[in-house]
Amino acid sequence: MPRLRTLRILPVLMMGALLVGTSGALAADVVFDQPAPSADAPSAPVYIWSGPYAGAFAGYNFSKFDNLGGATVKSRGFVGGVYAGYNFEADPMVYGIEADIGGSGVDGSTFSPRLGGDVSADQNVFGSLRGRIGYAADPFLVFATGGVAASRNELSLGSASDSKTSVGYTVGAGVETKISDQLNGRLEYRYSKFGDKTYDLGNTSVSSGFDEHSIRAGIALKF
Repeated sequence: MPRLRTLRILPVLMMGALLVGTSGALAADVVFDQPAPSADAPSAPVYIWSGPYAGAFAGYNFSKFDNLGGATVKSRGFVGGVYAGYNFEADPMVYGIEADIGGSGVDGSTFSPRLGGDVSADQNVFGSLRGRIGYAADPFLVFATGGVAASRNELSLGSASDSKTSVGYTVGAGVETKISDQLNGRLEYRYSKFGDKTYDLGNTSVSSGFDEHSIRAGIALKF
């Protein structure tokens, strides 16, 4: 009787072992048959900032001429011009050199008690040569800039006027962004300080320097 009971149980055990083995094989198939990631998955574009570029800018300036016979002339107006430069890149740092030249509609006037009349100040042509350094966080470039600046100005008192070229320094900062592979846009702030020049205004002369704040937007083509 025990031998008969054993014979009856044996097929059940064999069937159970077979089911366990089949389940393990199916599980192995689920684990190891997953598709591999595609090697052709798209990656984020890498922007190249190095190389030459040239563009145009427009902006608005706030200037202040001091020591005009005890008076100060505050001038403001629109400016515009062109700029060009060359960038070098050592990821993520970008550095280079840039020059600009432009024309100005900045003017203003005030009454000078010592000179006995209205003194007016006009800025005509200006330019700068600067170094630049920036940090690239594609598609943006945050930069600082500084260098030498020059400006051609005219002071007037009644019918007398005199023009001089003042030299000084300029510093600023801004941000650029890639519009396309060949086109960049920028927004920039600059502060410039110019040394004194002596202006001959008829029967008197004044020695005046000036400083200015400038906000500019530009667009450039990268070659």
